[in-house]
Amino acid sequence: MSTGDGVEDAANPTEGAEETLRSGKAGALGGSKIIALVIIAAVLVGVPLGYLALQSDSDGEIAVTMNGNGNTMELSIADLRDMTTYSGSGYLMKSTGTIVGPGSFTGVPLKSLVDLVYEASNYSLTVVASDGYEMTYTSGQVENGTFPTYDLDGNLLGPEDLTVMLAFEEDGETLLADELKVVIVDDTTTHVTDGHFWTKMVASINVGKYVEEWTIQLSGIEEMSMDRQTFESLASCYYHTTYYNFSDEAGDCSFEGIPLWVLVSAVDGGDVDEGHYMFNDALAELGYTVVVKASDGYFANFTAEQVARNNSILVAYKLDGEPLEADDWPLRIVGDRLSGSQKVRMISSIALEGYAEATAWELDLVGLTEATLTEWDFIALYNCEEGAHLSYYNYTDDDGDHSYAGIPLWVLVGMVDGPESGHWQFNETLADLEYNVTIRATDDYNITLSIDAIEYNNSLIVALTFDGEPLTGDEYPLMLVGEDLPGSFRVKSIASIELVDLPE
Repeated sequence: MSTGDGVEDAANPTEGAEETLRSGKAGALGGSKIIALVIIAAVLVGVPLGYLALQSDSDGEIAVTMNGNGNTMELSIADLRDMTTYSGSGYLMKSTGTIVGPGSFTGVPLKSLVDLVYEASNYSLTVVASDGYEMTYTSGQVENGTFPTYDLDGNLLGPEDLTVMLAFEEDGETLLADELKVVIVDDTTTHVTDGHFWTKMVASINVGKYVEEWTIQLSGIEEMSMDRQTFESLASCYYHTTYYNFSDEAGDCSFEGIPLWVLVSAVDGGDVDEGHYMFNDALAELGYTVVVKASDGYFANFTAEQVARNNSILVAYKLDGEPLEADDWPLRIVGDRLSGSQKVRMISSIALEGYAEATAWELDLVGLTEATLTEWDFIALYNCEEGAHLSYYNYTDDDGDHSYAGIPLWVLVGMVDGPESGHWQFNETLADLEYNVTIRATDDYNITLSIDAIEYNNSLIVALTFDGEPLTGDEYPLMLVGEDLPGSFRVKSIASIELVDLPE
């Protein structure tokens, strides 16, 4: 994730820009500078309206080129220092809830930069980072600095009027060309604000037509009201930016947005302390319906199987780089192989329905430490990326070829064989001292195996599925299987795995 708190390469559109300067605002920079700026402006035909680019000049100073309303201006770092600057401090809160700061900054308020080239009072200002991350601010945020604030525990306090500025100095040190950042600060009490508003590695700023605000409601295991700026920060993250390209009578076109499954991940209960928007594979495996509803009441349903990690179902917010037109705004579903009835326009809400309210079973692990894997936990491990923990027991009988699939027993042992061992890391030192492992069924039937027979043995499997389907009958939910494993050792309906006869 990139810049706005760790949340990416969208090219700015190129249009001809009128090369003029407003004497009233530019005059403060001095006549010689204005002449230089006009010369520079003359070679910038094609830079888009409202564009502010940051680069290093020949002396290593940072040059700022601004355009808006056909006005063009280029400022050096010295020019920025000569303007009315502001110093303040602030905290940012990442999407995971981690609070960073406080940092102390000096810079130029964005409203002062806008005033150099743009006269209208109602506008939007889009900051673009060098990695493509984008954040669009309303004129109200730029002019008044009104943002939601939080306390140091992450609790929402309410809106405050702060100062949003382009910082060229942090904690007393001048920032480098690729380090300029937009920050939200105050000169009295230090406030905490959302990290996606803090754009670092600033590369460009566009001042242009006002963008209307909107929110969509996301609901499932959790609830979330996602506003435009949160959506755009997510959509400009290079992990999630997705395009749907097509051609019609007007030519080649491109929708831009976020896969539907990413928005589902915001409310499906899959998030962990280390990351936000973590998709809950286990819940999807159990099944649910995703209901996408429009503001006029129209809706379409998608199955969990259709949505899960499927980048071809896109929630789009731009078409050819511009916000959607009124009959699509603010969001619409697009993608390959979708029926017309599935391409919901004017999206107002996305909801998960029919999901499992609670897990049906648990697996207890007991050793030097203890752990309880829920049904969701085990399914998530089973579906781990690239099958890192998945093993198969294949065999053939009179009915044909068959396959049990699950997690090697040694991997589960590794979860509780030592407090100092890493995640899924097997404790070889303890195994060398020898101990046994008891696998127990829900009816208390159990068998015991030596750790020598288990260690790194991928053919001893705690199976979750048979021929691709969840276990049923007396085998449900888990069963110990493997090559050369006697029938009496094939424990069905496993309830617990315990390390016994541990060395003192």
